Amino acid sequence: MTRAPAALALLLVASASRNAWAEPCAARAELSGGREAVERVGAELVKLGVELGAGTARCPGVRATVELAREDGSIEVAVRGSGQRSEGRVLTDPSVAAAWIDAWLRDDLDVAGWAPEPAELPPSAAAPRDVVPLRPVASGLETLGVAATYEQAWTDDDTAWRGASLGACVRFRGLCVGARARVLTQPDQATNLSTAARSDLSLLATASLPMTVGQIVIAPELGVGIGRFATRRVEACDTPVSTNGNPTMPGCDGSDPTCVMPPSALICEPDASGTMPGAGKFYIGDKFSTVTYTPRLALALRISVSLFRHVWLDGAAAYTLMPFGHGDAFVGTPPPGLTTTDVALPGEPASGLVLGVGLRVGAR
Repeated sequence: MTRAPAALALLLVASASRNAWAEPCAARAELSGGREAVERVGAELVKLGVELGAGTARCPGVRATVELAREDGSIEVAVRGSGQRSEGRVLTDPSVAAAWIDAWLRDDLDVAGWAPEPAELPPSAAAPRDVVPLRPVASGLETLGVAATYEQAWTDDDTAWRGASLGACVRFRGLCVGARARVLTQPDQATNLSTAARSDLSLLATASLPMTVGQIVIAPELGVGIGRFATRRVEACDTPVSTNGNPTMPGCDGSDPTCVMPPSALICEPDASGTMPGAGKFYIGDKFSTVTYTPRLALALRISVSLFRHVWLDGAAAYTLMPFGHGDAFVGTPPPGLTTTDVALPGEPASGLVLGVGLRVGAR
């Protein structure tokens, strides 16, 4: 009778052993990489019921390398599972990264979770070497940024300008290196007895240092390049004619002997309403036009606010230096009855302040 309990005990032990052997593997992941990324992704994996740590021969789990990809919180993940499979991705945040690692775990456990314990390898058998996981490749929108900006400018000759700029840069070791083209115009700058149309086109090589503060990106920027400054005369009318035999200067009493009486050919024909065009300006007729090229140096501060993923509202303030320009007035050829002062056009400014607002797509 004593043999029955002993046999029953052996049967129970064998049954328990088989049941224990048949237990499925727990999901397990071993994380490495940046400390902050490991902590954030690890916390999300624990919420999903994943155990952190190295796997075993029977229940291998996966190994994952995680790094913060950008300041916006995206995560670079490289995973290596059973069978030397590996894959890398850039994911939007730690929770998505953890979900993707968990999916890898479940897929691996479907195959390896019920595998028997392999026989121990002899000392002479070489273990397979680890395969280095592939580093995820960031998308183009995370390395390249393109911005279009509407701009207003005020130069040191007390005049205002308007225009636009188009810039692009590529992320490189914390910097964003690229180029910017800017055009500013001044179509009707009244001066003396004439009017000037001026434009400034500049092309700059730029380098900025983006810094993230919450949802805002602040980027000091340096730009160096060359500019093309153009000045031309705008005539008050196309065809000057005499309206009377004794024309007078605008705002000048004809009986005043100090008034200069221009030739009647300089007077513009009235328009349909009887008003003289040109706001008191005269037809000069010298077809004055000039272009100069000078170096440019721009110091800017750009502030960006995220609207959507990879889309930003950009604000910018820049101080631009335009050295070696033609600062003196441009003297044209005065017609009879006028002096060089009457027909002089403004010189070129040496510096200016530019404010702008626009949109940027891509890298911050």
